[in-house]
Parts: sequence; C-alpha cells; structure tokens
Amino acid sequence: MASSIIAADSSSKKQLTIHKIREIPLEMIDIDINYDVIREIGSGDYGKVILASHKRSHCEVALKAVPKATTTLKDFLLEFHYSYFLSPHHNILDTYDVAFETQDHYYFAQEIAPFGDLQQAVLRTNGAGLEEKSVKIVVEQIVSALHFMHDMELVHRDVRTENVLIYNPNLSKIKLTDFGLTRRVGTLVKKRVKSLPSCPPEVWQAVLLEGYNIETGSDVWQLAIMICIMLTTRFPWEKADITDVRFSEFGEWQKRKLTRTPRYFNVFTPRALRMFRRLMEIKPSKRYPVTEVRKYLKNDWISRTGKVLRSNSFYDGQTSSSNSSRSYSCSHLIHPINRIRDMDNKSNDDSSLN
Repeated sequence: MASSIIAADSSSKKQLTIHKIREIPLEMIDIDINYDVIREIGSGDYGKVILASHKRSHCEVALKAVPKATTTLKDFLLEFHYSYFLSPHHNILDTYDVAFETQDHYYFAQEIAPFGDLQQAVLRTNGAGLEEKSVKIVVEQIVSALHFMHDMELVHRDVRTENVLIYNPNLSKIKLTDFGLTRRVGTLVKKRVKSLPSCPPEVWQAVLLEGYNIETGSDVWQLAIMICIMLTTRFPWEKADITDVRFSEFGEWQKRKLTRTPRYFNVFTPRALRMFRRLMEIKPSKRYPVTEVRKYLKNDWISRTGKVLRSNSFYDGQTSSSNSSRSYSCSHLIHPINRIRDMDNKSNDDSSLN
C-alpha cells in the first residue's frame, strides 16, 4: 500500500513540474560562425530542419529553425521545453539543451535520424503499403510514446507518418517528433490553420479562430488514421466532416445505422474493424485510450480480400502522398538526462496557453 502511494505521489509531481515552462535567455549568434551547415533536411510552414556540424565539438546535429515572423518566443520556448523534457523516452526524439536565435529564426538542436521518416518509407512501397508485421512494430512504439505523454497530461496533436523518424531500416527503432502543437489536456486553443485529413472530427467542426478544448482522444484518432495510411498508403477520406461522402458513410457505420462496411475498410478483418471502431468514436470522450491498440497486436488486421487488393496496389481512398507536405500543420551538447528532476528549479508555471 505504501509503495503504491509513493508511486502515485511521484507521478503527480512529474505531471506538475512538466507544465512549468522554462524561461531561458536565448543567445544571439551568427550560425555560420558556430556551425558548418551541411544541408537542409526538411522544410515547411513550421520552418526548416538543417543538418549541421558544431565547429567546436565537431558533433553533427539537426537544427530546427523556426521563423520569428510566424512564431512567438513564447510558442518557441514551449515547443523546445516539451521536446527537451519528453525526450528521455526511448521512442521520442532526443533534444539537446541547446537553443539560440539569429536575426530571423529561433533554433534548437536535436539528434539526427539516419533513415528518414515513416512517410518516406510508406511512399517507397509504391502503393502497396507496409507489411502488417512492420506496421505493428511501429504502432507498439508509438503507443508507448503517446501513453507516456498522456500520462503527463500532454496531447501531441500532430501524430502522422511525417513526424515519426526511423533509426533502424526494419522499423524496430522509431521515434516520435515535432511537438510544436503539443499542449496540456483541457487547454483551450483556437483553430488557426488548415486541417489535415488526419485531424479528428472535433477539429474539423471547430470554427476558424474560435476555441475548443484539447483531449487525448485527438491523438487516438490520429494514430488510427496513421495505421490506415501505413497499411494502405491512403487516407480513408479527405476530411472528417459530414460534407465528405466517405466520412459520412463511416459515421453512419460507426453509429450502427449502416450495416455494410464502408468501402475503404473492406480490406480489414473483423478484429481490426472492432479496433478502429473503438479508436475512432466520433465523440472524443468516447474513444478508448491509446493503449487499447495493444489488445489487437496479435490479431490479423488485413483480410484475405485485402491482401489481394494490396497485391494489386488498389484501394479506395485519398492518397497519403497528395497531402504529405509538412506545410499543412495540425505543425558542446548537453544530452538530456534527468530532465524531470531538474525542472523544479528552472521553470515557470504555464496554465493558460492557447
């Protein structure tokens, strides 16, 4: 009994301290004096990521550059804070305690992913989709990362293949990244950007510039969509809104007003359909926790019919690649050790983010 009380108390302290956002002074530097820029790794509305070598230590890092023109210092520090303090988890990208600014950008340093991102791996299948065994290996790791975040009362809000980095070609080691939209459960946020096909119904239903409250169910929904994309290379619909015919059909099936399985989902087994039903409840409060997926990892997800369709590279749905641009956003070196412990003395309370 005593040990369980201690464990609960420790968990509460972690949840409390991780929401105290550090206010740190950023050094203004000339990046060319401090780093040898090797090449650009990726870019989008979020900014860009560049591969660079720190001149003094000769250590290669990925530098995330966020433009000042579109990002406030407060939002930059929030992303840096969550990226740094969440990265002790083995399936979350390692972020170093290094941040600075230039005339036009804010920067922070992260580890390099040697094998690109999951979206690239999906596209390399040329429409066939990843093998089911590989998908389950990825899903198990993403569930672990999201469960860790949800236990800290944090919601990622941008779970998609582009934000999963690969560390082993067989996908046995992957890491979740991009915490620019991460917020605390219950935070009131405004809909400011164009929604992705992966966004849940509550985001599509929100009126532009009006507020809605964040729930962990958002990540659960996006994980389900990511499973669909990995297996089929396509989105089941263009938008999770009743004006979309495919989503409307899914909604009727989800409410059991339609007995026929929606066409896109015909490739899946009854057990997989049960999993999707639980992960993709229309109301976020009714969605099962992300750990629900673990109950289905030993079951087949693709039916025999689905395997035939996969071999012909045919699916009925919206191709993932057509919406893969990171410009759609829903988005030397001290290694990160014992972050939770040293948060108490370096943070300020952040309870009203939007």
